[in-house]
Amino acid sequence: MIRQLHHNNNNARGNLSSRPTTQFLTFAFVTCVFACSGAAQDFVPFVIPAEPDANSPMAVTSFEPIETDSARLVARSGHFYRGDRPGSAGFDQARLRRVRLWGVNLSFGANLPKHEDAPHVAGRLAAAGVNAVRCHHMDSAQWPRGLWNAQDGKTITPEALDRLDYFIDQLARHGIFVNINLHVGRAHSRYLGLPEANRQYDKISNIFTPELVDAQKKYARDLLAHVNPYRNVRYADDPAVAIVEITNENSFFMWASEETLRTLPPYYAEILQSKFNTWLTGRYGSDDNLRTAWSQGAGPLGGNLLSNGNFQTITPGIGVPENWRLEQHSGCKASVSPHRRFRDALRIEITRADETQWHLQLNQGSLAVEAGQYYTVIFEAASDMPRLIGCNVGQAHSPWNNLGLSRQVELGQEWQTYRFGFVAKADDDNARINFAFSGSTIPFYLANVEFRPGGRVAMYGDESIQAGTVALFVDSETPARTLDRMCFLAETEKAYFDDMRGFIRNDLASKALVTGTVVFGPLGLYAQSDMDFIDTHAYWQHPRFPGRPWDRNNWVVEQKPMTDYPAEATLFQLAARRLAGKPFTVSEYNHPAPLDSQAECVPMIASFAAAQDWDGVWLYTYSHTSDSWDREYLNSYFDIDTNPAKWGFMRAGTAIFRHGGIDPFGDSLVVSLTDTLDTVPSLANLHLKHDRDMFAVLSEQAGISRDDLLKARLFASLDNEVEPQELFGPSARLDWSVEDGKGVYIARGQCASVYTGHAERFEEAPAAPGLISPAFGGGGQITIAGPELVSISVTALDGAQLDLSRKILVTACGRCENTGMGFSRDRRTVGTNWGSSPVRIQAVKGTLALPAGQWICHALGPDGLPGSQVPVLYEAGENILQMEPQYKTMWYLLTRRTE
Repeated sequence: MIRQLHHNNNNARGNLSSRPTTQFLTFAFVTCVFACSGAAQDFVPFVIPAEPDANSPMAVTSFEPIETDSARLVARSGHFYRGDRPGSAGFDQARLRRVRLWGVNLSFGANLPKHEDAPHVAGRLAAAGVNAVRCHHMDSAQWPRGLWNAQDGKTITPEALDRLDYFIDQLARHGIFVNINLHVGRAHSRYLGLPEANRQYDKISNIFTPELVDAQKKYARDLLAHVNPYRNVRYADDPAVAIVEITNENSFFMWASEETLRTLPPYYAEILQSKFNTWLTGRYGSDDNLRTAWSQGAGPLGGNLLSNGNFQTITPGIGVPENWRLEQHSGCKASVSPHRRFRDALRIEITRADETQWHLQLNQGSLAVEAGQYYTVIFEAASDMPRLIGCNVGQAHSPWNNLGLSRQVELGQEWQTYRFGFVAKADDDNARINFAFSGSTIPFYLANVEFRPGGRVAMYGDESIQAGTVALFVDSETPARTLDRMCFLAETEKAYFDDMRGFIRNDLASKALVTGTVVFGPLGLYAQSDMDFIDTHAYWQHPRFPGRPWDRNNWVVEQKPMTDYPAEATLFQLAARRLAGKPFTVSEYNHPAPLDSQAECVPMIASFAAAQDWDGVWLYTYSHTSDSWDREYLNSYFDIDTNPAKWGFMRAGTAIFRHGGIDPFGDSLVVSLTDTLDTVPSLANLHLKHDRDMFAVLSEQAGISRDDLLKARLFASLDNEVEPQELFGPSARLDWSVEDGKGVYIARGQCASVYTGHAERFEEAPAAPGLISPAFGGGGQITIAGPELVSISVTALDGAQLDLSRKILVTACGRCENTGMGFSRDRRTVGTNWGSSPVRIQAVKGTLALPAGQWICHALGPDGLPGSQVPVLYEAGENILQMEPQYKTMWYLLTRRTE
């Protein structure tokens, strides 16, 4: 495998720190004196109005409207560009301009504002520097929350389409590109009279079912061939409709996809099995050839590793079979007893259950497993009525990781023998087999549980490709059979996306850039490799729902600042999904409310994406509704339109990412994922080992570390011919460290700086080499008295280097929450008690050393207009800005007086 490190000084190889000398023209080496006074912890109201004030000195006022004859967004040499208006000869390559997309999602009804609201929504986005929106979940609901008519949901509502038409025109007038998502939440099977799929929104099934693919194409035609009367052009021809996304988070390799594929309803299972047998016939030609190929690795079962697997011995006084353990959590109750009526078995009765399956478990631990060894689990089971139980093999100790087997088992009144095989993911001398069964109070029975090494089978007796009876999944299959299935799924998925892209680009003659879906591991990356760009999503501490999915009264968000957990951070996983030669975007990102550290979201993603030289970032989501633009409080985990901890940093994010205030790394790392001509089998083996974890893949292939990604741009490659991508000039400086559980993240460039984390750690921030800024060399610093968790950005709004800039925005924020928010004691949830208006922020108390010059500072109000003048003091040869909660702001605007 290839690990290529490219330096912008043209050295073929060397130490990552030996990059060209960079001049960091940023504010200051950061120090902190931490003393959380009561004043520093005060919350102040900060409601950013729905309608921007055109006189705000921080607003972006210069933007390029997108006319119907404007040059389109194009993908060239791994990035997005725009040119002059296209003439008969097309683009003038020499005059292409690099474009980064800095955007937000709009979900459900937010895509369909009333005509009187649309100009204000577009204007507010543009004023913050947003130049792209992603129209998400338009297909998921009926009018007024979506496009479909409210009667039968089979056709698009004219009023909804009219609102979308008008809104797209308003966005274009404000220089904002549109990314139209085709399939997000539509279950076409329901409206076609097909059997219900076994995954929400027809996901996975709509990749291979002809009727569902045709339905997606019809919807694409209905939308993209529609003529927008406000622009007199089809969506397909409108430069404002710059991007089309085929399907959201949908792949054979997505979360829990194997369980979905194993349990497909018969209608869909037969279609996929037929395609599999056709693929196998093309590959092997005959049953004999197939059996020979798949026989490698087949072998007999070894001895049973379990003790008392037939439950014959019951522990006196406890009533539980010897060597087995009954676990009961969160008030759930169950009991076990011998059941000898039909066969030796154990009857499990449940007197109290909740919706979390692992709250009731029967398991046996102290089992030793070896990484790479194949094991087979066999048991008999039945139930009084149909129900599910879980069967898995994992660690019998913290952190309780799964070791290779996790299956949902459908039980019924007829006794069945179940056989599941798996390859152990790691060595462990205290593993356990576990049956999880909360979620239902229906009694069930277990008998003759076995856990044995070996037991792989090539083909079962009646399987034949000539008869089309070779199953996609069988228990205890050989490695060769598993590999073929993975290759088949990868090629089938890629064929679907390539066909849909061809339909959009050729049949509909759309000129928009097309992406398929987000990257799901090595095979998912392969499936997306011929799209116009590569996309991905991530959330730091996405809400978890212990009971019913999306139960608004039963959820938790873990209070973990990402600055404290770099080993778990989303940013490194995102970077590992980038494909060399393709533009790279993150079209959903958020650190959800009510995280105490949520203010770190925008500064961290904007600065990291800028340093990695990505091409687009969309925060999820601006809003979900079309009728609450004037809301003055947080209303959900994700909506950022009224969340100053997110929206308050968007203008800074524009300067940092879209305008390149933090420079890209000069060095690059390019990692080839395969060194053979058999690309798909090589990727399949990587996928089988690492699943969706692309960072683990690149680490194995080339020894990539997280520290590397704080110094160099990262690319994966599917080709052995890897061309270095060199950048000359200034390079970003990123530092991220944790001590005693408290982290600090610092990003510095020529025109912007970011500081997030624990205030007491800022004083340890490392000095950057080659600095000439007086703010650094002269001993300047930031001193923060509170609050404990702080996010600060310093951005030049005029595009100049910070020590030369005449207009600098300082954005500073601690926590953000509504008035009267009803937190649980551990602050992990508020249930449905989100409080009321006004939304409030923790204002920051501290000092900031400024570059030389004569400065005037104003605290800006939530409307972006200047309020109180803030004194700039001259102390010990430095200009000092004093930030205080008394100014009730998160924005300080500095302007340099003309000499």
